[in-house]
Amino acid sequence: MYIDTHTHLYYKEIISQLDVILNRAKINHISKIICVGTNLETSKKCVDLSEKYDLIFGSVGIHPQDCSSLDEDYINKIEYLSKHKKIVAIGEIGLDYYRDYNPKKNQRDVFLKQLQLAQKLKLPSIIHCRDSQLDVFDIINEVKNYNVVFHCYSYDLEFAKKIISKGCLISFTGNITFGNKYIESVINEIELSKIMLETDCPFLSPVPNRGKLNEPSNIPHIAKKIAEIKKISLKEVCITTTKNAETFFKI
Repeated sequence: MYIDTHTHLYYKEIISQLDVILNRAKINHISKIICVGTNLETSKKCVDLSEKYDLIFGSVGIHPQDCSSLDEDYINKIEYLSKHKKIVAIGEIGLDYYRDYNPKKNQRDVFLKQLQLAQKLKLPSIIHCRDSQLDVFDIINEVKNYNVVFHCYSYDLEFAKKIISKGCLISFTGNITFGNKYIESVINEIELSKIMLETDCPFLSPVPNRGKLNEPSNIPHIAKKIAEIKKISLKEVCITTTKNAETFFKI
């Protein structure tokens, strides 16, 4: 059985057919799904979905694209949501310098506070890191909180080794099926014990469904690509990545 460690099931194109999508996930051997919040509204939706469906767990946090108009009490609101029994992480948090959504200082302040909160709560963190790896790593080092996963990993092997040496994990999405040799080289070199699987649905649907709505049932395509790159069995990928996720999220 697989675990999809990063989804956004509250998007309207997903939520409108969620029961059908979850049934397809079960048929394709997905046993657990992490629904990841990006602001207070979607974090609350993650709590609600985790209450309604046995296989859904949640993560709560403020994405760097959503940190511009926060009230002073936002960190207490995230902490309150995190107390729910099926909330297993703080995230999606981090830094995004690819687009000029919010001032970098504001992003760094919000990221730092949430990473400190995760440390206080003894919860892992789900990291968004786009064109910002040096600052993300500096903040993680400042807090000395390495209980994190770098979601949708897309950096080089050197940075992967650097963060893994500190105890961080990385997760891969459907973009590894797009023929990117750069990412394939990272997968080939990194130990399977440091890798988790994710769809990031509704985004980044893997080949053979590229361009279509992504959903948790596509996880086996990602697992097959990892098995192909590492020249190991699909069963080994399934067993090890599931164990990694169960240990990391304590589910």
